[in-house]
Amino acid sequence: MPSLLPARLLRTRRVAQRRRRVFSALQRQGFSLDQRQRDLVQLLSQKLANPSAQATRGVYVYGPPGRGKSMLLDAFCADLDPTVTARYYFHEFFRAINQPGEHAEKRSLGSVFAQGLERELTGIKILLFDEFHCVEPGDAMFMAKLVSYCQEHEIFLVTTSNYEPEKLLDDEYFHHLAEPTIELIRSTFDVFELDAAVDYRTLAAPAGMRREGYRAGTLNPGYSPIDESDFDVHIEVGYDKIGPARYRGATIEISFDQLCRTRRNTADYLALASRFSCWHITSVPSSQAMPMDEERRFANLIDVFYDRDLEVHLYTQDRLEHLGHRLHDTERARLESRLAQLQYSEEATDRITQ
Repeated sequence: MPSLLPARLLRTRRVAQRRRRVFSALQRQGFSLDQRQRDLVQLLSQKLANPSAQATRGVYVYGPPGRGKSMLLDAFCADLDPTVTARYYFHEFFRAINQPGEHAEKRSLGSVFAQGLERELTGIKILLFDEFHCVEPGDAMFMAKLVSYCQEHEIFLVTTSNYEPEKLLDDEYFHHLAEPTIELIRSTFDVFELDAAVDYRTLAAPAGMRREGYRAGTLNPGYSPIDESDFDVHIEVGYDKIGPARYRGATIEISFDQLCRTRRNTADYLALASRFSCWHITSVPSSQAMPMDEERRFANLIDVFYDRDLEVHLYTQDRLEHLGHRLHDTERARLESRLAQLQYSEEATDRITQ
């Protein structure tokens, strides 16, 4: 038995080293972790030191928006071996998985999904998956296949969610579809609630933090310097076109009508997000009168911008204070939290204070 002691000490040292590296990386970015976040860093450091030797097969982290779930996953992703680690957000993962493979026209949807899982996850030992949620029956089927695939292929799955496991697909008519996955998560995962009762996105940014990517965006109620009459370009999206719009390089100017009042879906938004990194969206209507289908499209669009860390400037009729009032409470909270990262432009601020 003496040989076990050095191995145990070595594992303990690796855990401590990873924990210190993650803490240091976050501190350099200006973040100061609360106790619950520190507890999660400790847990993930232990589990990811040697995932194949763990009794559990994953970590399910849940809590309200803005508690630092994605931030901590980003920090661990940067510290893990990239050759055996994959990092996905919900929307981009399912877009990648559902890309048709060879002879896809002869395959069922389930077969295409299984083929996509194998294509994306072959050789992966650790999968970091953000925004694990089931709001539609189809999501439950896909999530069940994802969790089962990871367990069958010994992939350690770390996932974040705004929903505790029992609240996945929280619909009395369809909840039974998610129950097998919920049972699997509860029996084989470490389930960790991250909630210090503070939405950190609503707080002022740490001193010295550079505003870039999504955080460089602005909210402009009652103000727009953009003349939509100059929009004269239509952009190909799959087999369709969207427009009119205007773009130069990686910057696009386009109206809310074209993005959210047409039959656009998340796949379209992801395709456009891969082409343009700076967005100016004009004529966003009053949030109080926005129909539910437009709200949902707009929420999905904001999710894509946030997940892809794209700069977005919104020119709105109001301050979007009623946005999400037709959505599920958790969806609304996530949307409000992400919009809180946008700053009021100086022009908009002057109009608000007048």
